[in-house]
Amino acid sequence: MRPPTFSAVVITLNEEEHIRECLEHLRWCDERIIVDMHSTDRTRERAEGLATKILLHDPIPYFDAARNQGIEAAAGEWILVVDADEIIPPQLAEFLRGHVATTVDVAGIWIPRMNYCFGLQLPHIGDFPNYQLRCFRRGTGLYPADRIHCAPQIHGGTAYLPIREGAWIIHSRRNQTIADLVRKWDEYAEKEAGTRLKSGPVSRGPLDMLWAPLSAFRFRFFTKRGYRDGTAGLVLSMLFAFYRFEVEAKLWEAGGYGGQWDRDVGRLRSFPRTVWSLATHLGRRIWLRRRSRRDGQNAT
Repeated sequence: MRPPTFSAVVITLNEEEHIRECLEHLRWCDERIIVDMHSTDRTRERAEGLATKILLHDPIPYFDAARNQGIEAAAGEWILVVDADEIIPPQLAEFLRGHVATTVDVAGIWIPRMNYCFGLQLPHIGDFPNYQLRCFRRGTGLYPADRIHCAPQIHGGTAYLPIREGAWIIHSRRNQTIADLVRKWDEYAEKEAGTRLKSGPVSRGPLDMLWAPLSAFRFRFFTKRGYRDGTAGLVLSMLFAFYRFEVEAKLWEAGGYGGQWDRDVGRLRSFPRTVWSLATHLGRRIWLRRRSRRDGQNAT
C-alpha cells in the first residue's frame, strides 16, 4: 500500500528563533508550507531551504484563519497544522503515519500535546494530553475567520491518537521569560475582549471581574493540580488568573471607563463583605446553570 502524503502548514510572525527547528522536525512531510504574516525579522530567510513554499498573508487579529491560505495551497492527502514553536518528534511522526495509513472512515485526528514553559515539562497545568485537532484530510476542513485558538471545522468524523510515550506534540518556547508571557497574553486578552464585545455586554460588573481570576486560579492550581508542577505551576496559575482579570478589565475599558458599577464596588469595603458577595454570586451562577440545564432537558 502506498503511504499517505502529508502537507505541513506553519503560520509565522517574527519566529526566527523557532522556525528552523520546527521545520527540521517536519522533513518527513512531503510539503512544508509557511504562511508568513510579513515578519520583520529573519523568519523567511531562516525558513528557506527547509520550506517547500513560503506564502505571504496580511497580518490579522485572528491569525488561525491565515492557516487557510496554506491549507488551500497544499497538495498532500493529509494536512498537518503546526505552530512555529512546536516540534513533531520522530516518535510522533512514525506513529501518526502508521495510524493514518490504516484509517478509512476518519476525517480528522486529535493529537496529544505536551506543554513546556521556563524549560520545564508541565503536564498538570499544561493540561496534558491537551488534545489538538491538527491533522485532517485535505478538503475536509478550514479554520473559522473570527475566532482565536480554535479548532478547524471538519466535515466528517474524528478520532483521538492513542497516547504513546514521546508520541506527542512538543510545545515549548526556549528562553521565554515571564515578561514575554505577559506581553503575549496581553495581545490575546485584547483579541478575546474584542470577540466578547461582538456578542455580549461590555462589562458584567465587579463580581464577575473578581470571580473570573479566582475561578481561573482555582481551576489551574487545584482542579488541574498545577501545584504538582511546583513553583512553575503556581506562577502560571497566577498569570492565568491575571489574564482572565485583564479580559474583564478591557471590557470595562471598552465601555469608556463607566462608573455604573462604582456603588457596587463600594459595597465591597471589607474582606468579609467581599467573601460573602462572591459566595452569593457563586450560588447564583450555580442556580442559573442548573436552571439552564433543566430547561434544555425539558425542551428535548
